[in-house]
Amino acid sequence: MRDNFTSTTIKGYTIKKPWESHYMNKKSKDRAVLIIIGLLYFILLGYLNAQGIRDEHMLSLLSQDESIQYPYLMHMLTPGDSLFESLKNIFAYQHYFYGFPFYLYSALVVLPIRLLFGNQAFSMTQLNLFLLRQMVSVLPMIFAAGILTYLQTKFRNIWKSAFIFSFLLCMPAVIRNNVWFWHPDGMTTLGAALTLLFLDRDHLNFKNNFYYAAVACGFTAATKLVGFFFFLTIAVYLLSGWIQKKINLAKLTIHGIRFILIFLLVFLALNPLLLIPQSRNQILKIQAQQNYFVTHGWQDEDIYETGVLAWLPYLAQGYGSLLFLVLLLISSVTSCLEGERRLHHLLILGWVLPYSIYLFCFIAVKPIHYWLPIMLPLGSTTGNLVPFDGSYRPFKHAEWLNNIIFLGVTFLIGIQFAQNVKMDILQINRVMDQERLLLACNSEPMNNQAGQMVNLESSRWYRVEVFDQSISPALRQFLVLQGPYWVSYSENAGKIAWACTSQESAHFSAERLAFYYKVDHPEVNVIGPDGVEIVR
Repeated sequence: MRDNFTSTTIKGYTIKKPWESHYMNKKSKDRAVLIIIGLLYFILLGYLNAQGIRDEHMLSLLSQDESIQYPYLMHMLTPGDSLFESLKNIFAYQHYFYGFPFYLYSALVVLPIRLLFGNQAFSMTQLNLFLLRQMVSVLPMIFAAGILTYLQTKFRNIWKSAFIFSFLLCMPAVIRNNVWFWHPDGMTTLGAALTLLFLDRDHLNFKNNFYYAAVACGFTAATKLVGFFFFLTIAVYLLSGWIQKKINLAKLTIHGIRFILIFLLVFLALNPLLLIPQSRNQILKIQAQQNYFVTHGWQDEDIYETGVLAWLPYLAQGYGSLLFLVLLLISSVTSCLEGERRLHHLLILGWVLPYSIYLFCFIAVKPIHYWLPIMLPLGSTTGNLVPFDGSYRPFKHAEWLNNIIFLGVTFLIGIQFAQNVKMDILQINRVMDQERLLLACNSEPMNNQAGQMVNLESSRWYRVEVFDQSISPALRQFLVLQGPYWVSYSENAGKIAWACTSQESAHFSAERLAFYYKVDHPEVNVIGPDGVEIVR
């Protein structure tokens, strides 16, 4: 009968047992497969992220958030008249919507370009943004998905590991975050994954890994404040140690206080401007304004709503159908009740619940990337729904029922994965079209004000959009034509024209924009440049 030891020491030599070597080989194969998948993913997104950024003007037209953040980063890398002024430019980064770690890491990413090319680096928008998108958004997300996969499988099943890793990276919200989106959400997701990893490695011993989790949690909070929502996970972990008699109440209190102190020290160390009263007041003011906008909306309109029902369409778009998400949540809850990984799933729920309640109840705007730090850990439990080794059989005396459940759940996950890939392909094609669409026709219409009458020239080709919102369903028609032709529009109906570089460019623009308009507005009757209604 095999004992619990995996190696034997004889005369100073450690002899590994056969099953340990086999286990290590399996882990190595799993890691190799994930590395290959991650590299292919990184290269694919690299091709996409190298587009749409020929210069700052193109960036401003195609990526609003990046164009706002980019000048602040360039200011950080601008040397001052003295060492003090140069350091001030670095630390007083001014765009206090995100924490200093995001801008510091971003600055380190493009610093080699600054050192190699000097002042010329400031005009190298395409190279700088390519590096920022890949290294700040894509790479941390790949590492986060790899860590979360490891926490679920321990790299003991190559098929399960590859499936979970691929499933996480192919979530539509993940693709959307990783393409043309230089943002801190990849870093915060990685911070959340590292926090869960260190807690898992600690095994309720409350030693170094427990405090490494405090560092990771502090980093997550310092980057985008979401690390503060780990309070329930840490409380659950401490209580689990007490319930399992790993620690008494006195040590529970001591470890809890130490965790909080390390967390706060890391948070302040990574945001040193909080220690300066004037800067702290400015940061708090900007954060208060940001909090108002995300809880009330960007404009004074009634379209901003909070609550589960208001969020569900966006969650379905970014992470999976309602049925799949409900099944995923049920699986996570049941995994907390049985199995050797109960504590890990309990910690995930302790992280998911408070943050999701906050998003549901308080956030009125609907950026789906807000959910990434909790949906990836939750999504990593997808592998629990399908037992790849066939070991989970809930009904011992009804094998036919086990088979029906297995086939049904497998079918649902397969459909969801296929749907995710379909949406990913749509997003990728859309991104690949954006630069060509921008260059095909003018970005500003010929008639840019309601009631303005414009006569189109006979020597140019135009994309003309005809719309009528007074009928049901509303109509949107895309035309390609030359002048002379009069265009004008009112609030509810009319014609808007864009000058294009050629007939071919006008047709390409009208055809692609008609398709994408139908994707974004399925309720509208959309007619393409060939006169045929677009049906999805």
